[in-house]
Amino acid sequence: MFCPNCGFELDGDLRYCTECGHALEDAKAVLNSAGNEVAEEPSVINEAAEEIFASDETEKEPSAGAEAGEEKSPVESEPVADEEDDRPKDDVSSDATPSIQAVRADRPKPSNPVAKPVAAPAPAPAANVSAQKKEPKALYIVGIVVGLAVIAIFSYLLFFSKSGDVAHYGQDKAIVVAQESKITPTDAKGEKIKKYSVTLNGDNGYSTNAEVKGDEGFTVSQFPDIKPGKYTLTVRDSKSKVEWGIPVKVVDNSKSTDAVKEVSLEVPKANEADTKTGEGDKKDGGAAADNTAAYAAYKQKCQEYLACYGEPRIVEATDSVYAMRGLCLADLVDFDQDGQPELLTVVNGMSDDELKSAWNGDIEGLQKSYTVEVWSAADGGVKRLYSQNWLDNSNGGTMFLPLIKADDGSILVSQRTYEISNAIAALLAGRQALAGDNTSVYGKKGDVFSLVSNYESWGVAPSEGNGYEGYYASEGKEISGTDYNALYQQFGYGHNYRTYYFLDFSTSDYGSISGESHVDPKQVAEVTKDTLKKVGIE
Repeated sequence: MFCPNCGFELDGDLRYCTECGHALEDAKAVLNSAGNEVAEEPSVINEAAEEIFASDETEKEPSAGAEAGEEKSPVESEPVADEEDDRPKDDVSSDATPSIQAVRADRPKPSNPVAKPVAAPAPAPAANVSAQKKEPKALYIVGIVVGLAVIAIFSYLLFFSKSGDVAHYGQDKAIVVAQESKITPTDAKGEKIKKYSVTLNGDNGYSTNAEVKGDEGFTVSQFPDIKPGKYTLTVRDSKSKVEWGIPVKVVDNSKSTDAVKEVSLEVPKANEADTKTGEGDKKDGGAAADNTAAYAAYKQKCQEYLACYGEPRIVEATDSVYAMRGLCLADLVDFDQDGQPELLTVVNGMSDDELKSAWNGDIEGLQKSYTVEVWSAADGGVKRLYSQNWLDNSNGGTMFLPLIKADDGSILVSQRTYEISNAIAALLAGRQALAGDNTSVYGKKGDVFSLVSNYESWGVAPSEGNGYEGYYASEGKEISGTDYNALYQQFGYGHNYRTYYFLDFSTSDYGSISGESHVDPKQVAEVTKDTLKKVGIE
């Protein structure tokens, strides 16, 4: 052992230090007492920890040495108080061998050595251990609270925030917008469109169009004098010519909290099976392909025209003469017989009074007030393949649109006017055309409508004398009367597929005019309602 006063190393059970004479019995008693008291501390600490946490993890905290029943040295234990041990000196165990830092033999010797136990560093008390255990639990609780806060914020943004929403073209539910709502349209590839036109048609008769450049979108405030109400918004990509539509509800500023702040218009992803036509359907003319995607696209266009023109209406223009206005016709016609029908539409934007007035004084203007169009489904929207502002008419006071069935089974649009072509007028070299007609038929080839045939028949004033002479032409070139008759037989009314009448003296049943199939205004309206139902508009 070492003398606690001078640090001199001594042998065995000496009672006094042979170097300085210091009594060793008191030092032994104090040190052994300190060792015995500290050896009991780990169990106290464990009991306190078990009461606080009551977990398996806490029970495993004590060191392996403690679990083995080993005594901890005073160096690792709590400091011992500077007070005398109450136990008799003879009871001090001689087995206690505390580890005490060695004192250098050459250090100065104290003049009045006093026996004091050496205070060694010791582990923190049980209270400190409890504090150490609580800290990670507190962090765990804080983490939970923060996590719940993040979830709450995300849920609010997801379910309650109106900013950064996404809408899909053709959806039934209208997007709610205010004056400052920002709308950004994208194309079928999900890319922002950089140049496009926007049309807004309202149930209140409002209709306007705007051109937009750049991919930053536009706001509702860019439309002049727009009022709260229901509208159909149509976006037309200037590059692809594809159009998409979506219902919109405009609210005033007092209800702007109900509106989206920003919304991206996207093309819905159609099921691949809905957009493909089987080879058997094309080749063998078997069961029609699934046209779900095409009908969804046509629905957008029909919604737009219903918002702009209204449902088909029949107006009595004069006694026993009836005319149609609004979305007069929507019909599904497979023009090229590929298994996917196109959408044929005829619209008239006149009011009842305007229509009656035109009938009484501007027949040609009335003919031009009807717009005929053919649409094809493309990229989640529709693409216009054909358009004309004209209906054929007869001396009997009817206006109609004839469709012709070609020899190959395809369906053609026939347009007959009473205007001589510029090419033929030049060929006549100033001779006057007294009467005649100019007929052109158009058919679908690929994704466009193109001219299939043109033939003209004119009665012209002779170079000399009275009367008239027959003059025949086709596609800008003079032809014989025989060739003209052949074209008429091929593309004329003898090959009629269907003739839609929009102004007629009959509104009752199917009839016939010169042997032609006849769909009167009332039946045209029924065809339209049936088509709207097929595309999903009840």
